[in-house]
Amino acid sequence: MKASLLYKEFVLGGHMLALGTAGIAATSALLMQHNPTFNLLLMAYLFSYGAYSINRRAEMQQDMISNPERTSHLASRSKFIPLISSAYLLLGYILAITVNIYFFTVLLLPLILAFAYSIGSKRLEKLIGARRLKDKLLVKNVVISLSWALIPFIVSLYYLKLSVAIIPISLFIFFRLMLNTIFFDVRDVEADRRFGVSTVPVVLGINKSFKAMELSDIASALIIILSSVANIIPSYSILLVVTSLYSFYYRHIATRDNGKMNILCDLVADGEYLLWAPVLLAGRLLSGLVV
Repeated sequence: MKASLLYKEFVLGGHMLALGTAGIAATSALLMQHNPTFNLLLMAYLFSYGAYSINRRAEMQQDMISNPERTSHLASRSKFIPLISSAYLLLGYILAITVNIYFFTVLLLPLILAFAYSIGSKRLEKLIGARRLKDKLLVKNVVISLSWALIPFIVSLYYLKLSVAIIPISLFIFFRLMLNTIFFDVRDVEADRRFGVSTVPVVLGINKSFKAMELSDIASALIIILSSVANIIPSYSILLVVTSLYSFYYRHIATRDNGKMNILCDLVADGEYLLWAPVLLAGRLLSGLVV
């Protein structure tokens, strides 16, 4: 009973995804050959949890169709979510302002995108033809992917040291997140159809969506291979190509047993980001032993 509640809070409550964001920040730092600090990882967790709480509160009605278990788990705290989210974000910004003004200023962008994505406005509707960013075909996927792809740049501002490695790292993250968001859209396809949300699976169908995910998989692997060979990132970074094998495997399971989509999305797909930094550290350790 307690184990089940702990699992629900960790996975469905959004903590695992927030820790995954911290994992991406750690990976970005390692690829740029910095040592991740506790302060950096804590801020990544706080901002991610705060931003995604805004999204999950805004979409509870829609998520009741695609993910009733998560919605039921969050329902009891529904009215407190805005307060919790604000507290996390406020603490994150208090920590950020102590780092440097560039780091703090850039971190305002993810917050703006979170509101535009989940809540939206009439002004945005006039601009793009949809009240929220997530309601426009591919805009949702691109916005999420770009938001996470900003992490290497934000991390570089934390250390006040820009690096050419930012480019391939950001591209790698972008394609990994494009794959992830399309996979989640496959899970949410019925709810999105009902609520009139134009996603890749709704417009193009499930089969073409899986093809698009394959292309993102290949692109992310090629970026890591080429930038490792060119020594833009450490050579041991090539181990990150295992992420493509990882996602290929869970997509294969999804095509065989659609009933496991909630577990595949919330635990397996989102859990990938917790693996990146350990894979890199293992690669660094192995390369040291070889040398």
